[in-house]
Amino acid sequence: MVLRPDKDAIVQHFNSRWKYRYDKDQYGMNDAWKIIYGPDAEGNFVGDCEDYALSILYRICGESHIKMWWMLITHQAGICLVGPSKWKLSHAVLRYKGEYVDNWTKKFGPKSEIEKNHTFHWFHGYGWAYMTALKMLISKIVRTIK
Repeated sequence: MVLRPDKDAIVQHFNSRWKYRYDKDQYGMNDAWKIIYGPDAEGNFVGDCEDYALSILYRICGESHIKMWWMLITHQAGICLVGPSKWKLSHAVLRYKGEYVDNWTKKFGPKSEIEKNHTFHWFHGYGWAYMTALKMLISKIVRTIK
């Protein structure tokens, strides 16, 4: 049996090397959803809120795409969209087995911690797997043709 670090240790390690960068600056597009597989030349994990959420989930799932997508499809995890209002989607948060983490809080906690700064969108705030798949696919296609 292989022991994996717990979710809090994964988040703490990721945070120690985390550097925020806007998609426009990094990829030349307004919105890109991408798993950060490894550090950049300076040793940092670089991306924005969607990249943060996806990358944490990927690591919690033992760096297995199959396990990650299983968690998303079975709704045990989700990339939830939140914003300053119910109608503006501007930030992504990872929901994992009833707890939430984002690149603002930088630790798992209850939904109420996220709600101190953001409002969960009435529909996309649930973290539907199809939305994550669609966003990742579109991002890949656009980055490939640019």
